[in-house]
Amino acid sequence: MIVNYHLQVVGAVDNGGDYKDIKLYNIDDDFTPILVDKKKFFFNGDECFFSSYNRKILLANHQEAFPIEVNFCGENEFYLSINGGFVSSNTTSLFVQAFCGEWERFYLIDEENLRIIRSAFKNGFYIQGNNTYVSPEKLEYDHKCIKFDNYVFDLKSIISAKKVGMNKLMLPREGLGLFIMELFNPLAYYSCFGSGEIIACMEESIYSLFTIGNFVGDILVITDQEKITFSEKLQPYLNRIHLQQANAYDFFDFTISRYMVYDLPIMDKYSPIMYIDCDIIINEDVNKIFHSAMGTDKVLFSEEFKVDTASPWFGGVHWYEAGQDYKLMDYGINSGIFLFKSIETAKELLFTVVQSMLHSQKVKLSREKGILETLDQPNLNYVLMAHFPNHFDVEILTQHVSHAANENFANIPLVGFAHFNGGLGNFGSRVDLMRKYVEYLLSNPKGDIEVGEKNYLSIS
Repeated sequence: MIVNYHLQVVGAVDNGGDYKDIKLYNIDDDFTPILVDKKKFFFNGDECFFSSYNRKILLANHQEAFPIEVNFCGENEFYLSINGGFVSSNTTSLFVQAFCGEWERFYLIDEENLRIIRSAFKNGFYIQGNNTYVSPEKLEYDHKCIKFDNYVFDLKSIISAKKVGMNKLMLPREGLGLFIMELFNPLAYYSCFGSGEIIACMEESIYSLFTIGNFVGDILVITDQEKITFSEKLQPYLNRIHLQQANAYDFFDFTISRYMVYDLPIMDKYSPIMYIDCDIIINEDVNKIFHSAMGTDKVLFSEEFKVDTASPWFGGVHWYEAGQDYKLMDYGINSGIFLFKSIETAKELLFTVVQSMLHSQKVKLSREKGILETLDQPNLNYVLMAHFPNHFDVEILTQHVSHAANENFANIPLVGFAHFNGGLGNFGSRVDLMRKYVEYLLSNPKGDIEVGEKNYLSIS
């Protein structure tokens, strides 16, 4: 049975070789060109592919548009009338009007599969198995197939694609071959609660991430604010910044929020994912750092400094009171920045930190313990030591983070991230310091900045 739908479209494709743009009003500017067969269908000058959900084509009506009839013919394909002719039916009266000109056939991709393929055109992807990154520039495509290196995927292969993980897509190939592509769609997220000074610090961090770090992904802000009015300099990036409102009553809620992301649906769409403190400025291209997470299932942390005793700030109280002989790590893990391949790989660890913090909070309330033991960094260090000693790495990220950044800008190594946790004063004065550092970086080409640390590593 043929099921009819009407789309509202502006523009048309004529029957000759010259194609005109057709505007579909609810498809954003990042809509990725994929494939059709026979003649081409264009959106903003690019070939288009539609997705469907519950047998609905995801296009919106528009008041000034003219209708084009859609006929579903089978599970994964439909036809559009491209010259104004259409076929309609009224199921009540069984009336059928037939005025059919030339029709164009299109194919449907599952909505989630389309999301992964769209990301491949935007940011590239990884080949599962040999951990090879394929950049968007290496992809070639026409109206029949997608090509890169010696791989060719036609319409049939793409339509038959199946998800084999949260962000992995298996495409059948000719014969018995199977190909798995893994999403590279990076996300950086912040936890920002309270005063305007903290928000201003976060804005400087985000601004440096885009302008100096050349970040290609999206931003998520977990906040107690219903709406944040970002400064003018962030206006070009607003379509890449998403807000997630959360309740917070004190500093405990603020610090625990960075770990309570394992159930957020938005996290499922991104890989890799990095948490960044509001007092961190990005001072070098960071895309290579995000790529480094794709080669491991371990969560990447940075070492703040070496410890030779069970320091309270690095889980020492937990270590002693647990009464178990855990091996003391000789480094202190900083909780202000960490990176993981996907939420799947970090979910258990993040959940355990949350539970440890909640347990510490109960102990504090019942035994009048100090606030220190309830905060996230001691609990994170204890959880890593006691429960996940083989599930994290400090070598990869540590070389890209400089903790205790201060007003001596020329001495801050250009390794990726400058953490102003050693900065002057409270957030009110820290934002001035961070803003001046961003201005300093933008006004000084990289080659003109003296680096005073020996552990400088270029990641350009």
